[in-house]
Amino acid sequence: MLSPIVRYLPALALLGCADYQFTELTRTDVFQQNTSRVVDLLVVIDNSGSMVQEQDNMARNFEVLIDTFADAEVSWRVAVTTTDTDPETAPRGLLLGGDDEVVLDGPNGEIDRLEYDRSWEFTRGTSLMLDPEWTTFTSNDNRDNWCAATTEFATGALGTPGERNPSCDGSEVDDPVPEADDGPRSPRSGDLVVSELMPESSGLDSRCEWFELTSTTDDTLDLAEVVLTDLGRNSFTFAEGTEVGPYGVLVVGRATDDNCDTPVDVAVGEAFVLNDDVRWVEADTPDVAELFAENVAAGYGGTGIEMGLEGARLVFTEPYSTADNAGFLRDEANLSLLFVSDEDDQSPWPVDDYLRFFAGLKGDEAFRDHGLVNLSAVVGKDVPPREDLPACESDNGIAWYGRRYLEAANQTDGLVESICEEDFAPIIERLGLTLSGLEADFELSELPNLSTLVLTLYEDDREDSKIRELERDVDYTYVSEGNLIHFGEGQVPPAGYYVVAKYRVLPTGSATEGER
Repeated sequence: MLSPIVRYLPALALLGCADYQFTELTRTDVFQQNTSRVVDLLVVIDNSGSMVQEQDNMARNFEVLIDTFADAEVSWRVAVTTTDTDPETAPRGLLLGGDDEVVLDGPNGEIDRLEYDRSWEFTRGTSLMLDPEWTTFTSNDNRDNWCAATTEFATGALGTPGERNPSCDGSEVDDPVPEADDGPRSPRSGDLVVSELMPESSGLDSRCEWFELTSTTDDTLDLAEVVLTDLGRNSFTFAEGTEVGPYGVLVVGRATDDNCDTPVDVAVGEAFVLNDDVRWVEADTPDVAELFAENVAAGYGGTGIEMGLEGARLVFTEPYSTADNAGFLRDEANLSLLFVSDEDDQSPWPVDDYLRFFAGLKGDEAFRDHGLVNLSAVVGKDVPPREDLPACESDNGIAWYGRRYLEAANQTDGLVESICEEDFAPIIERLGLTLSGLEADFELSELPNLSTLVLTLYEDDREDSKIRELERDVDYTYVSEGNLIHFGEGQVPPAGYYVVAKYRVLPTGSATEGER
């Protein structure tokens, strides 16, 4: 909590002059909100099978963190890794980004499943095309069967949306000639294949990214009830009447207009997103909330042996720290780590060893100043009555006691929250306040007579910078326990602003409910 400024700034001090004759009864407390910070935040998300809802909860509410950081004028950077440290598992030690899936399911089962990762090396504004020789659902996962488009279809964009692909080596391609059309019918396995991808468009991906489906059959296909999903939070169902003709192509994009001049047949909006190879996001990252949502929705295929502390350590060790993750950690930034898991940490080192490792990334001062390095935890935080019982339960499932995560957070003055909360928005706002250094509580120097309490917000230390007077129980609340002025969600004063509290001091022995 902030304490009142003992020596008032010259201009604001004038506010109390009219009451000078009542100096023993009248008090003016002046508070200045903390100024901005530089923060690098690593989110370590549990990607085991029980975490789908919690990942979605984090993804939905990321904009709350962005807004909190904006109010605090924080220079921020956020990346994601997982609790999965299995040597055979791809995310080990890596900042997530560039991995995604396109899964088509229909009434007759799975139709196609394409998975790509950062090794595919997409170029912004250029699609990857599947060579027509390999237009099968068993061969389009192989990057060797794809090539970069060379045909310009719009200004600054290369690809062939709406057309069958040319060959990658420039040889002649004979388009298939349909025979008897027994459609329209529902597609079966392999009848539709993902054949072209533009996950990194020439404009904003929220309007311009797209992919193409190619039919491999003589029959007209009826896509009603066909669902597009990935292994995260994306899902889109094709509308009644959506069809693809024999050996036809269908362009699926974000929008049908204002979309980098792409001829989109089916618009999915925000329901289906292709992930870019963006390892971290910051304030000026285009489509920042969307990219974070894709990364934090890390799927549910990770091992059930969750090692969050070890997963975070690997991010900052060789070879990852100077290769895939190079550049994330800034010299001038505080380092914060957030662990989100419904299980306790099972990393091999003692907690204190991990804390020494993370503090060592920021030098000797970080061992004393937890503002430089801190760990927060959204886990099962309540001690269960028995070891074989969960720490908490919710509609999303159960969470076990996160003892090691809580130990790490408590030792570094980090935030501790329950993963069983239905809505993560308040949690994420509190995280933003914790990391940004903004204060929500201001302790008055004396007990106030509440009927005389007047709170005023100023942009700076000049009297003419007054924003407005604040209304109790609307803009703030008074908390008698601790004698605090408390600002709730969305009400915290911005960085550098001043709060001036003027009030009559409550006489000794008269702290009755009416006078308060």
